[in-house]
Amino acid sequence: MSGILIKKPFIAGLLKFLETRLIILFIGALCFAIFPQHAQPFHQKTAQQVINLKAVWNKFDSHWYQKLANEGYPQRAFTDEIQETWGFMPLYPLLISLLRGLFGGNLFYTGIFISNACTLTALYIIHKLTQEKFNTGNETVSLILTCAGSFYLSIVYAEGLFILLTALVFYLTHKKHYGWALVIAGLASVTRIQGCLLFVIPGVEIIKHNWRTTFKYIPALLLSALPIILLMLLLNQTCGEPLAFLKIQHAWGSSELFPLQGFVGLLHGNRLGSSITNTFFWIMILVIVIACYRKLPLSYVIFTLLYFLLSTSNEIVYGTTRYMLGVLPLFVAVSLSSPYVKQFFIFINILFLALTISAFVTSTATFI
Repeated sequence: MSGILIKKPFIAGLLKFLETRLIILFIGALCFAIFPQHAQPFHQKTAQQVINLKAVWNKFDSHWYQKLANEGYPQRAFTDEIQETWGFMPLYPLLISLLRGLFGGNLFYTGIFISNACTLTALYIIHKLTQEKFNTGNETVSLILTCAGSFYLSIVYAEGLFILLTALVFYLTHKKHYGWALVIAGLASVTRIQGCLLFVIPGVEIIKHNWRTTFKYIPALLLSALPIILLMLLLNQTCGEPLAFLKIQHAWGSSELFPLQGFVGLLHGNRLGSSITNTFFWIMILVIVIACYRKLPLSYVIFTLLYFLLSTSNEIVYGTTRYMLGVLPLFVAVSLSSPYVKQFFIFINILFLALTISAFVTSTATFI
């Protein structure tokens, strides 16, 4: 009987995953077929082009991840005047490079496989965590799969891997395996820069419940620092700048990085339409999580606030629909909220899911 109970949520989650992926594929193909590519005249697409996953979905950062997987970091002196792979963390491209042989060396389809495999595993762990801790397993997974940036979990972006590592940190902390949670947080820190904030989840719990014996977690903490140290040593060897992954952000329009800088950019009208949309999503995220602060562990609230400050430290507010995938407390908070909040969240996200997919497949920066 227990085996059946375990299988039912997994099968239900798998079906939900497949259903949403098919809907996303359909919307992407439709938008690619009927809308022109950004700044180009409209050309009618053939059926073969429309069903070609690479033609539709190989856009924006997908190229950078594949370039990094194929070539590694460039071995030349660092400069922040041009965009370069230094701005991308290495763990996801490394996995693509290691597993490319399974797909005949095709980096794109290797990335697709890794992203979807990681996402499926993450959803299973998130279901276990939220069902055991909040009794909201099915609802939390459904909210993640229908949020506005959900399609990023299934394409050649690091979001699938990042949500898996995030889920592991939260679940291991829930099970009081704090040492392992710290180690996984270390891997997350070389997947997305926001990964460094995951140390907050086990860190707060250690201080709250095990502060007298915190010294025993020093080996795990040192081990967790190893990935980012190795990255800095590699960058120092290849380009002479161990902090290249931060300083290269100047090439993407950020001369300096400081919290809430993106909101200052609103006053200057930088990509105003996109920034306002992304700002709206951040405000929604903060309001929902803060409104539920009594129902959430303190570490969840602190993590969300720090994640918000770090993610808005560029000169413009962008990528919120993608970044929100890593804010696991948001989806828990929505599942614990009133029916009106849930309905509003679902409506807004489904609306912007279509708009964001359209913007992505037509190579338009709006909403992204």
